[in-house]
Amino acid sequence: MNLRRRNKPTGDVASAQHAPATVDGGWAWMVCFGGHLCVMLSPGYITSLGVLYIEWKQYFALTAAGSSWIVSIPFLVASPLCFISGMIATRFGVRRVAMIGSVINGLATVLGSYSSNVQQLYLCGVMSGIGTTMIVTPAFIILSQYFNDKFALANGIVNVGANVGQMIFSALFRHLVDQYGWRGAMFIFGAIQLNGVAASALFRPLKAKLPVVYENVLEMETLDDADTKQVKDGKETQWQILKRNLMVFRNVPVIMMLLVTSLYACGLMVNLVHIPARAVEGGVSNVQSASLLTMFAVVSLITRATHGWFVDRNYINSFTLQQIVILGSAVATFLNPISDSYAFLVGNSIVVGAFTGIGSPLLIYNVRTLASPAQLPSALSLISAVFFLFAGTGTLIAGEIYDATGNYIAPFLVGGGMYLTAFCIVSLLMFIRRRGRSEVVERQI
Repeated sequence: MNLRRRNKPTGDVASAQHAPATVDGGWAWMVCFGGHLCVMLSPGYITSLGVLYIEWKQYFALTAAGSSWIVSIPFLVASPLCFISGMIATRFGVRRVAMIGSVINGLATVLGSYSSNVQQLYLCGVMSGIGTTMIVTPAFIILSQYFNDKFALANGIVNVGANVGQMIFSALFRHLVDQYGWRGAMFIFGAIQLNGVAASALFRPLKAKLPVVYENVLEMETLDDADTKQVKDGKETQWQILKRNLMVFRNVPVIMMLLVTSLYACGLMVNLVHIPARAVEGGVSNVQSASLLTMFAVVSLITRATHGWFVDRNYINSFTLQQIVILGSAVATFLNPISDSYAFLVGNSIVVGAFTGIGSPLLIYNVRTLASPAQLPSALSLISAVFFLFAGTGTLIAGEIYDATGNYIAPFLVGGGMYLTAFCIVSLLMFIRRRGRSEVVERQI
């Protein structure tokens, strides 16, 4: 039994009666461009803080774990807010919420430049986390509405924003720190981040919300008869909307992909945050250590922007590709500590960047594949929440391990182990999916 309904326009959707409902073309590419800029100015900025990590550690005389908290707090704060921000964006409009988040994001960085102690930097990190979740979650929600057949390509382009940010901001941070100190660098970057307001303005809502589809009667079990009638009539209370959003927790494959995301995010942040410090420990200069993140970002940009073309045309299964890139990331992370040579570290950063450039957007694509349309907004919010939570946790874990061991060998081995565990879970998920399809075919025969 299939049950379908269409939402009545609400929030800024209701005011967009003249916005074209163009999917996979037209204004959809402007939405994609806006999402790209927003990701560049928020997660792209945060993941470039490995350069300032060294400066903060020296200026405030912090331990590795203490410095890691500055980078981790935005992720840890963003995590629990992602699910809420998805519902807020649905209620009040993705464009409005993303613009407000861009203002908060820019102000957090500007205010951070005036910090006289590390506690004030922590507080600015909280603001940055709030702003980031108000930007990223609405960006992916509006992207999923504007793209269908070309979603993998568009998703890759938006996620490339993080790599563009790493590529540009790492080198620019180093230059600005040398010229103006870390305070001047943060002030200038805060002003740059305020441009996210203009980028968010591109999130023009569709003429009407896309239909929320209830695939079968099982997705309606949490709704009583009165709720079901209101769904059919296109009218839902806030409580009914909440119950519909919570349906995603009954989708076991989605939950498995969220577990993969948590492990993947930990392994990724071990590389992103600690590659520069690990290189300096090995005798590499500050300028060369910052260039490692730039190379990481350049290669990630290329693979992230291009892999969607192959996935959209079914040249390779998205889950098979996810397996390959996670396993490759695990091997490269395990091998990082074996040499302090700058040439080796460059090669290692390029390899990890190539694999993670594909792996990160594929997490979103595969969750979108596993979730039903009714579960999609919740699933996209949850994957952002999980990624942010464990990105922050991974940074802290690596910092604590470094403080305990006095070197970066153990943190990178732990990061590789997290990637390897994620690979095993993806393999199990693929086995379950194949077995499920085989049983369906056998019953049909």
